Amino acid sequence: MYTVRLFRVIECMGPILYTIMGAGIKILCNLINHWLEQKRQDQLMLAARDRELTLAIIDNQKAQAGDAFVKVTRRILFLSITLTLCYLMLYYAMNPNISYDVVVPKGENAKWGFFGWLFGGTDWVVVKLTGGLLLTSFMDLCFMVVGFYAIPSKKR
Repeated sequence: MYTVRLFRVIECMGPILYTIMGAGIKILCNLINHWLEQKRQDQLMLAARDRELTLAIIDNQKAQAGDAFVKVTRRILFLSITLTLCYLMLYYAMNPNISYDVVVPKGENAKWGFFGWLFGGTDWVVVKLTGGLLLTSFMDLCFMVVGFYAIPSKKR
């Protein structure tokens, strides 16, 4: 008799438990959706801010690119770097016997290059470089700087 009543109570509680479980799942899903929507809104706000900042930078660059003083100084820097490079190339071609003593790190400190002295380098060696060899080691840097100053930046 008690078992029959227990089964009837369980039969009545089944739909109630399933309703509570469904409501709990629905509340959990709503919380997750709210959290995801908040993250999306934050990302949209950051994207809008970044877009406005980028547009402001582009407008500033356009205003500076049109400035006559900026144009003249860029051309002066381009010409001075290019003419200095050409002069050094001719000078070292006409005087191949010129050499320089360069101090470089030795051993474990060689991985830091020029900045080995900053990280406690104690082993050094003196290397003899010709002027042309020294110039070729800086050619990539020179072409990079010349390209930066020579190419106009009007398109965005």
